[in-house]
Amino acid sequence: MRTIEIQTDLPTDAHRVWAAMLSPATFLYVCRGLIGIPALRDRTEPLHVGERGTAWLFAFHVLPAYRHTIEVVTVDESTATIRTHEYGGVIKSWNHTLHVEPLSANNCRYTDTVEIDAGTLTPLVALIATGIYHHRHRRWHKLIQSREYSAR
Repeated sequence: MRTIEIQTDLPTDAHRVWAAMLSPATFLYVCRGLIGIPALRDRTEPLHVGERGTAWLFAFHVLPAYRHTIEVVTVDESTATIRTHEYGGVIKSWNHTLHVEPLSANNCRYTDTVEIDAGTLTPLVALIATGIYHHRHRRWHKLIQSREYSAR
C-alpha cells in the first residue's frame, strides 16, 4: 500500500469548492487531457453516499485503459470531505479522500489523499497517480479562474 497526498491553495471560498467537488462535471473538467470517462458525460446529479458504478477509463480520451469501479463511501458536508473506494485493472484498491478547508474568507486548501494497492506495481501506479493529481490540481486553478466557475 502506498499513500500520496497533494494539496493546493485555491483563491476562492471553500463552500464554492465543496459544491464543485460534488459535481461530476468538475471531475471531468479537472481530469480533461489525461482521462476521459464517457459514462459521466451527461450526468448532472451530485455524488451521494452508497453510489457505485463501473465504467471504462480512456487514457487521453481515446485509448481504452481499463474498467474502473468507484463506490462513494462518505459525503460529509460538515467536514467538506468525500471518500471513495475504487479498483480496476491492476489496481486492487484505490481509496481516495477529497477534502477542502477554509484558510480565509476567500482562500481555501484542497487536498487529495490516495491509498493505492496495485500489488507489485504499486510504486509505478503511485508515480502515475502523483502525476495525475498534479494535473488535476493545475486544472482546479484553471477552473477557479474560468468564467464557467465565476457564473456558479
